[in-house]
Amino acid sequence: MIILIDTIILFVRVLYRRVSKVGLLKTLFFTQTVPNGISILYFDLGTHKDAKELSLMVNKILPRICESYEAYGFEAIQEYFLQAQKKFVNKKNVTIIQAALCYVIPNNGKVKLYKGTGDGLGSSIYRTDYIEYEEVEAIRFSDWLREKNFIFKNRICLLRMNIEGSEYDVIMDLVNNGFAKHIDGYYGMWDDLSKIDIQRYEEFRDFLAKNQIFPFTFNGRDFLFPLRLRCIEYDIRTSVQATLRKIKKFE
Repeated sequence: MIILIDTIILFVRVLYRRVSKVGLLKTLFFTQTVPNGISILYFDLGTHKDAKELSLMVNKILPRICESYEAYGFEAIQEYFLQAQKKFVNKKNVTIIQAALCYVIPNNGKVKLYKGTGDGLGSSIYRTDYIEYEEVEAIRFSDWLREKNFIFKNRICLLRMNIEGSEYDVIMDLVNNGFAKHIDGYYGMWDDLSKIDIQRYEEFRDFLAKNQIFPFTFNGRDFLFPLRLRCIEYDIRTSVQATLRKIKKFE
C-alpha cells in the first residue's frame, strides 16, 4: 500500500515536471521523438547484478525515443562487470567499464570496495564496517569524460546513478569541473549516503539544491510496479523534449 501511494505521488510529480519544463499544451497533446542528427548519450553508474536499468534503457526506452544513442555502464564489482559485459556483447553502442567512481584518487590508483550481501547492493567504498572487499580501479568521472573527448553539442545527455554513497563524489566532481551543465536529466534515488554518514548526506542535499540538480527515481525497486517504469520513461521523455527546445533555441 505504501508503494502504491508513493507511485501515485510519483505520477503526479512527472506531470508537474512535464508542465514546468515544456508547458501544458505539449504535456497534453505532444510526445516528441529525437530527430535525425541529434543523439542521446546515456551513462549508467552502478549497473549492479543483471544491469536491469541499463537493459531497460537500451532495449526498450531509448529505441522508442531516438535512432542514435551511445550508452556507458559502470560497475566496480568484477562478477557483475563481467555479467554485464556478456549481456551486452552484441550491443555495439553499449560499453561496460569496470571502475569505482570517486572524487579523490589514491596514489596507487586503486580503492577498496567493501562488499555487502545480495546483488551487489550495499557494496561501497565507504562501508568500512564490512569485512570482505576487493580492490578495483578508481577513476574520477570528469577525467574519464575529458579523456573520451565527448562532443556535447546537439546531444542529449542523461545520467542514472546508484553507487551506494559515492553519488556526492560524482556530482561534486561534475559541478566543480564544468560537466554538470551538459547533463540534461539525472536519475536515481541517491539516498544511500544517509545510511553511512547522515551529516555528509545533509551536505549533499544542500549541494544538490544549490546547483539546481533534482534527480528522478530509477532503481531496482521501481521494477515492482509497471506504472513506476511508465513514469520513469515519461520523465525521460520530458528531459529529452526540454533539451530539444534548448537545442533548437540556439541553432
